[in-house]
Amino acid sequence: MNIKLLIEYLGTNYGGWQKQKNSITIQEKIEECLLKIFREKISIVGSGRTDSGVHALEQVANFHVSDLNKINMIELKNKLNQNLVADIRIKSCTEVNKDFHSQHSCKQKTYLYRIKTLEPCNVFEEGRFWYINREIDIKSIKLISKNFIGKKDFKNFCKVGYAGNSTIRTIKKISVVRKKNFIDIKITGEGFLRGMVRLMVGSFINYEKGMIKKADINNALKNRNKLKINLSVPACGLYLYNVEY
Repeated sequence: MNIKLLIEYLGTNYGGWQKQKNSITIQEKIEECLLKIFREKISIVGSGRTDSGVHALEQVANFHVSDLNKINMIELKNKLNQNLVADIRIKSCTEVNKDFHSQHSCKQKTYLYRIKTLEPCNVFEEGRFWYINREIDIKSIKLISKNFIGKKDFKNFCKVGYAGNSTIRTIKKISVVRKKNFIDIKITGEGFLRGMVRLMVGSFINYEKGMIKKADINNALKNRNKLKINLSVPACGLYLYNVEY
């Protein structure tokens, strides 16, 4: 039996999605709960890694169990949520085709980056937005974001340790929306490199501030030169927004 999980979490207190030796992770916490429910060690596979401090509105994961372990999906969701801590929640459990793989079956993902300007974050917003103490010209961000659309080499827009053999990725859509002093940047692509979204948003902000020029970004995308300022924005504003199959 192959079971798909739809998960939301606040990443503030975790070392990211993927299990690691020296940090508590989302994957680890969910697997601990599955061990209690099924009484066997179960490994889950996520649609992709999220780094330390990064949140998810719709992370997708799947795992396999013996057909002998038949369980009602609503009951499974409820049991998981009863055992999980408050900052991790299972939104749904679904039995899927045995060939479904949360990472390899993925067609595209959307990440959301959230910024608050001028007025500092209150206690309910702290750790969920990047606060910038000034007004932001979103027209400038919209303009430069167009340069990232399409199939490009993002070698200069990722962190060391990216997965795979190629740094070429396809960005399908970028939207920038402001409501009062909140700015939401959504980036949709077929796949992303490690740290790629945070470095892209950083380049948007550096361009808007006048710290780098359009030519600098174009040269970086064409692998002619690295950016002289390569800002990786804070993890607290980043959310895995949606995964499509």
